[in-house]
Amino acid sequence: MIVREAQDNFIFITQHDHAYISGEFLANLKKEFIPLEYHESLKFAIHQHDRAWITPDAHPLLNDLTRYPYTFFNYPEKLKLHFYKLGIEQVDQANSYAAILCSMHYASFYKDSEDEIGKQFYEREKLRQKHLIQKLKIPHDRLLNYQLKILQFCDDLSLYVCLNKPGATKEEEIDFFKKGFPNSGFFHKNGETKIIASYKDKDRNIVKFNSFPFEEPFEIKIPLKRISKKLIEEIGLANAYEKEAITTISIKFI
Repeated sequence: MIVREAQDNFIFITQHDHAYISGEFLANLKKEFIPLEYHESLKFAIHQHDRAWITPDAHPLLNDLTRYPYTFFNYPEKLKLHFYKLGIEQVDQANSYAAILCSMHYASFYKDSEDEIGKQFYEREKLRQKHLIQKLKIPHDRLLNYQLKILQFCDDLSLYVCLNKPGATKEEEIDFFKKGFPNSGFFHKNGETKIIASYKDKDRNIVKFNSFPFEEPFEIKIPLKRISKKLIEEIGLANAYEKEAITTISIKFI
């Protein structure tokens, strides 16, 4: 779950909705950046890369110590890795090539893990990738590595608009993307090292870029739930989340 805190409420955006938004970025990328080979599998991987969170996000948990909802950052690790494994297996049932990309994406989080559970997850996913690459008779991983960069750029840009409040200044942004998106240099035509996003105006839901990687300006809608802290205290987070209706906000990219 993606969670932002406001004065009197929490804003919840599910990981699966965030992944759908990632797919919208892929759909709008300049065609020159997108390889035709395995394109449908790449699209499926991006749309489904966070389906691991469908079940846990349906019943969000409150951290008893902090009284703050668990997010994808600090969700209990054993549970998180269980759902990661399940999500990759579900993608594999539909599209094994997409499952390789999802496995590479999740495994990248644990490449340098010092925890035993993280190390085991990483090694298990490397074996899964090797098995699926052999199964699909993929001669090399150059295309997979390039497509992984596309997936992660779309993922990061979706996180940028989901984690930051609309109209956030650079000072107010979360630290991850203040100086640009990792591994985004290959989208550039002007020599910059990274693509950097920022809100055009604090009162307008418009995001601009130092170098525009999309075909033309476009707009997305972000589904979310705003849940009052008072209601959570009265009836509990799970009940409050189920009771609250979904609303949307629109963000335009120029």
